[in-house]
Amino acid sequence: MALRLQLAPRALRTLCGCSSAVRVQVQYELGALAAGLPLEGPLVPERAGLVVLDSGFRVRYRLEPDHGLLRLTHVEAPQAR
Repeated sequence: MALRLQLAPRALRTLCGCSSAVRVQVQYELGALAAGLPLEGPLVPERAGLVVLDSGFRVRYRLEPDHGLLRLTHVEAPQAR
């Protein structure tokens, strides 16, 4: 199933604060997530969930398959080490 991504304003602000290279990497990983290639466990329909991308970003989502939508409600950058 093809999904469209919808970013909540808070998630978008987090991504806007990243460098271009980081944004490209995260967009690639989010695209893989939306394409149905789970990065850490299967997506749960009609429920909120959390996925940690390979880049370390933590993404809270809500999957709405009836609307073909993957809502990203929160994106948290990895902690600086």
